[in-house]
Amino acid sequence: MEEFDLQSLLSSNDKLLIHLLQSYAQTNEIAVFVLNNDDNLQAGVFGKLSESDALSKVDKMGDLSKLSVNKYKYSIEYADAPVRIAAINQRIGKVCVACDVEKSADMKNVLVMQKLNRQVDYLRYLIESIANLIIQNRGIDDFVIKYSLDLNKEIDNLDENESDALKRIKHLSTSNGSIIAAIEFIDNNLDKRLTLDQFSGRVYLSDYYFSKLFKRETGLSFSVYLNARKIQKAMILLKESNQSINEISDSLGFTRLSYFSQTFKKYTGYAPTKYRVEDIN
Repeated sequence: MEEFDLQSLLSSNDKLLIHLLQSYAQTNEIAVFVLNNDDNLQAGVFGKLSESDALSKVDKMGDLSKLSVNKYKYSIEYADAPVRIAAINQRIGKVCVACDVEKSADMKNVLVMQKLNRQVDYLRYLIESIANLIIQNRGIDDFVIKYSLDLNKEIDNLDENESDALKRIKHLSTSNGSIIAAIEFIDNNLDKRLTLDQFSGRVYLSDYYFSKLFKRETGLSFSVYLNARKIQKAMILLKESNQSINEISDSLGFTRLSYFSQTFKKYTGYAPTKYRVEDIN
């Protein structure tokens, strides 16, 4: 299992990227910072921040995953953009920009936001371009951490109660764009045999990071969520259609009827045949 080391990239070549980000932040009077795929701060916040504003506390925070939805609390405008590495075709984190604004200055804040979006796109291009040059010179292996354990299996094997999964997905809420995209893809492709690498590739994340992010945002591992959605659809079909159990199993991408029946019972407590004939809500 491999993980890209974003911090090593930022600190490479005598901290070239860090110095460029610092200079850009100071010149444009904004805050600039980089987060990894876990939304943890890398190398600090660059730029002069208002001492009277709550944003001055940002550089003391480790997990900035809620900053975008809490920007009004900090009286800031905020924008971010994903950073991808072409050599591995993966997203390794995101670059973020922010600046203080007045809560009442609505039109002015819109203009600020437009400017921040242009600035963050430029910084994303800057980081990706320099990163690609550094990697071409030094090789990708210098920036990859290798694990001996299969962390995907470790995440999927966390103690979870499948019978609770159906309840949890009814009240699931996330603002993470990658996870929203993955959930929409699941919902539109319940008839297919879906694999972890299909989803991680769609959002340009490694299998490890995608698994970790999915678990954090939904409270369920990817495999448990996927099966819960399939079983949820099966429950509807068993009650509202004339399809046979074998046809329902096939329509939801299960390769064997026995595995479908086993999974259905694990999530609902009932065999498919019993669920269909009995008055069970």
